[in-house]
Amino acid sequence: MLQYLLLLETDREKEFFTSIYTAHREEMFFIAYDILHNNADAEDIVHESFLSLIDHVDKIIDKEPYQVWHYMKTTVKHKCFNLYRRRKSLEEVELDEGWMQEEHAADKGPDLLIEDYELQEAMSGLLKQLKEPYQEVLALQYYHELTPNEIAKEMGKTPDNIRHISMRAKRKLQDILEQNKRWNG
Repeated sequence: MLQYLLLLETDREKEFFTSIYTAHREEMFFIAYDILHNNADAEDIVHESFLSLIDHVDKIIDKEPYQVWHYMKTTVKHKCFNLYRRRKSLEEVELDEGWMQEEHAADKGPDLLIEDYELQEAMSGLLKQLKEPYQEVLALQYYHELTPNEIAKEMGKTPDNIRHISMRAKRKLQDILEQNKRWNG
């Protein structure tokens, strides 16, 4: 934490930053880990988020605690999804390496695990047939389980716009499925 405090100018900023760091560091890590599923990446995101908070400490120092927490949480989420974009993971939704170790995997037999994998691969293939905004919205909505409000903030659009994009994307997917059915049927 000392490295962060050296970047701050006033004692008031240092005291404020110390309080939010101790109060929210672990929560920020858990949010990042929940999205990224990787300890090292989650730690990096938390670090980047705190550096960003230092740059904006003057804007949030006088805010209500719930507003500060919302800002921090939003910063972590944005940085996580920016990391996904940099790695282009939204274009290729891959099966998590630990798919057989998942909690519910013990309850499923090998046949059901393979069926889940095949379904995931099929959905990934369908998503790749869509244009970028449709791919991104559906991936964020269903794979990352974000709400339209969270997706809107991430993409710089309105929640209504995200809902419309989602509806159009689902219609396009249905068209693709019907077309494949005709070709295979």
